[in-house]
Amino acid sequence: MLSSDKTTVSALTGDRCAHPLLIGLANIFKDVRLKASSNAFLLTALLLIPKFIHTKKRICGVLTDRLIHESLNIVLEPLKKAATSGAMLADPAGFNRYCYTPFVGYVVDFPEACMLACVGGKTSPVTTAIYKQFSSVFPHPPRRGQDTIAQLGKITESPSNIKEYFKEAQKLRLNGVNKPFWSDYTLADPYLFLNPEPLHYWHKFSWDHEVR
Repeated sequence: MLSSDKTTVSALTGDRCAHPLLIGLANIFKDVRLKASSNAFLLTALLLIPKFIHTKKRICGVLTDRLIHESLNIVLEPLKKAATSGAMLADPAGFNRYCYTPFVGYVVDFPEACMLACVGGKTSPVTTAIYKQFSSVFPHPPRRGQDTIAQLGKITESPSNIKEYFKEAQKLRLNGVNKPFWSDYTLADPYLFLNPEPLHYWHKFSWDHEVR
């Protein structure tokens, strides 16, 4: 289970902003996990919040999204290997057990969920619905990772030609990220690990992105 949120980390970066990436175990009881004193979440990495010099704001957004995915790809590499081949880990009693590390949850708000799912704005990160269908009473099919990868395969432009690649991606309602970090993570799928939780999906989403 992962979580990241923009914060100021003055002790390490001189009052610069970064996304702290926290990691925890999904099998820890909720009452224990929610207590800060329990240290159920550990700081794994600080994801950069860069400032690009490109004149087009949208291109800077694509570069930022790509950098986050590439950073997650590097940081989570050991977990990807353990998810596929397993690894020896110690349990709370000190016994070594052969374990696998499935990706079960990533706690983020709606815009970050779209970025992680590699979809554009006003698009559901977990279903095939777009903003015009958000009020529909009929449930839409899940947006499976394999479908997103298939869409990326249809883009003929080179990823290095960011402007043209982004134009083609927009037609498919994608955000221009060409290598999703979860694409080679065994059994990891955005529509499964982007599970809603009250703080970010109800309270913060309504206040930050609707009221304001």
